[in-house]
Amino acid sequence: MRGQEDPTRESNLLQIQDEIRSAFGWSLERDVDIAKWLIDEVMEQGYPSWSFDGFNSNWSNVKSELLRRRGCVCIVGAAVEKHEVEKAIKQDCSLIIADGSAGVFSELDESTNGWDRTVAVVTDGDGGKGLDEAIERGIPLVIHAHGDNRMALESLISNLEDHPISLTHQTRHHIPGMRNPGGFTDGDRAACIAIAMGVEVGRIDLLGTRSDIIGKYSGVTDPERKLKKLVWMKIILEELGFEGIR
Repeated sequence: MRGQEDPTRESNLLQIQDEIRSAFGWSLERDVDIAKWLIDEVMEQGYPSWSFDGFNSNWSNVKSELLRRRGCVCIVGAAVEKHEVEKAIKQDCSLIIADGSAGVFSELDESTNGWDRTVAVVTDGDGGKGLDEAIERGIPLVIHAHGDNRMALESLISNLEDHPISLTHQTRHHIPGMRNPGGFTDGDRAACIAIAMGVEVGRIDLLGTRSDIIGKYSGVTDPERKLKKLVWMKIILEELGFEGIR
């Protein structure tokens, strides 16, 4: 699925986040608290690149890589299939991975072919083996804070040592060192991030992006709630200009 240009989309992304909080009965204060906790926690580690300048530099490096490459940018979602990734690799596309969706690389004849095309992984901390391998390979992470993922983030941070990271949140607050590019799930947030970095919507393809099924690379604790989340994912992607999402 390829996106269509829509100059009016950006004004609605924060409003959609507010609507999602209301729909699920989530607390804005909790989102803010976890975001502020996350920035404080990583800064306290004292690693050279885990600083305001470092976070900006890491963001800029991912942005430069995306804009430098000429091929399409593929967002790899949780319902991705092997053949989709193989096609993207043959077309010399850059890949942004939604959390654990890099698990699909284990299905390739050579997993390094997928990792070599990967520019960043977007995660809220529950990506499993796919995320673990991204960390081992030094792939830049865009780490997201929301109201109920503190434990996952604590575990994630404990496995990182001066790893290249950027931080995002989902509030209207200005939180130094963090950004809110829009989005809700890792997949649609990845698309929002690419667009915020200056990638044209028409250059982005969505792989394994489904709102009607739960992908095999999705971290699921409550299937019914997950499907409700995927409906909101579709709303956000359609707001960005993507069509044909099942």
